[in-house]
Amino acid sequence: MFSDGIRRTLGPLLRTVANTTVEKVVAPPLQPAAKAVTNFAVSSFERGTSQPVVLNPPVIRQATPTVVTPPSPPNVQGDGNLGAGDWLNVTQGVNQRQGPGTEFAKNTTFGVGTKLKVIAPPDNGAVRQKDFVYVENSKGQKGWVHTDYVGELSADDLSKYQAELSNQRAGNHQTDAADEYQDIYVNQFDAETQVGGDGRNANCGPASTLMAMRNEGLDIPSIPGITHNGTAGADVQAVRYWGNTGSDNGSDGVTTNDAGETVYSLTTENSQYTGFEDVKNVVTAARGSWAKVAANSESIQQAIESGMSVVISGTFVETPKQAPEGTPPALVGPDNVLYLDSNKDGAPDTNNQGQPIIDRMNKGDTWARGGGAREHLVAVVGVTPEGNFIVCDPAVEVRTPIEVTPAELDAFMRGNAGAIGIYDPTPGPRSGA
Repeated sequence: MFSDGIRRTLGPLLRTVANTTVEKVVAPPLQPAAKAVTNFAVSSFERGTSQPVVLNPPVIRQATPTVVTPPSPPNVQGDGNLGAGDWLNVTQGVNQRQGPGTEFAKNTTFGVGTKLKVIAPPDNGAVRQKDFVYVENSKGQKGWVHTDYVGELSADDLSKYQAELSNQRAGNHQTDAADEYQDIYVNQFDAETQVGGDGRNANCGPASTLMAMRNEGLDIPSIPGITHNGTAGADVQAVRYWGNTGSDNGSDGVTTNDAGETVYSLTTENSQYTGFEDVKNVVTAARGSWAKVAANSESIQQAIESGMSVVISGTFVETPKQAPEGTPPALVGPDNVLYLDSNKDGAPDTNNQGQPIIDRMNKGDTWARGGGAREHLVAVVGVTPEGNFIVCDPAVEVRTPIEVTPAELDAFMRGNAGAIGIYDPTPGPRSGA
């Protein structure tokens, strides 16, 4: 035990050593508190109320290092490892299938030279399963192809192809702005094959009305008595049914079989044209609303900016030529139209049904027609900041929405103009809600 004199003598020395030790081993933010503790201990020693404090420097724990997993190496075009984003070239004709195996149904066949992009399948699973890879072509057709019939493009070949594709897109009126509406697009010919048809039809009206309704968030009711198979084709047939069944059940796309069941009638009834009264009937059945719109680009723009989608009628051919005075009678049709006489033999050219062909030319100031469409309906679903229109033409070869100028839209309507606006009384996401 220390005497009082010795404790008082050692006190200042212990206090100095303790504080010096604190300054060396304790982090600066913690030093005031550490010094207070040591000073209290030394003071207690001086008074004889505690044992001398042995200062043990605090244990400085090292932080556990964070283990960073290095990112997967980026997918490289032409490296032989197929991944999402790679482009392939069809080396032999290949079937595109609905699943990764030959037991799955065939969607279509791609010819040699077709370019395909590897994309993630709908379930976000592996892009390659067994010997099949999930791909998409330039028309938006998606499915599985066998890897034996495709090869990965080199980086140089891809660069050349993308330059060609860019030029093709411009020529086809395809743009990034139009691509934003791909989710509502329906091709009238592909749609009919989804319900068992042959893909030859006059369903431009039902398909265009469906696209306008999709853009407005309107759902078409199913056809009573027919199970909807979940395809756009079933929706197109439902549009035809609800548009025509009340006024003309001979063109509503359904019939009754010998067993009394309601079934599709695709061959003859789908060849009937759709009018604006039919469009009104469909929109009403879907609990939507319609409005008259003047058939010119300015009025259509105003309608779209107010929240509507617009179905318009037009044509890709000029009005029939009039027969000049002195034309042989065999070449003159009703209303003095001129029949085509390409070989100049004085007799009119005829179509497959033996009917005279009226002499008229394709328009040169609108977009290219697809599927032989003449009197035609399309959906106008958007306007770009530059004032161009996003058009969903159900017959275009590229099977995508397109972007056209106001002049091109007016040219399409020339000779067969008409327009009707469609909207949801409860606005949908595309109309600014």
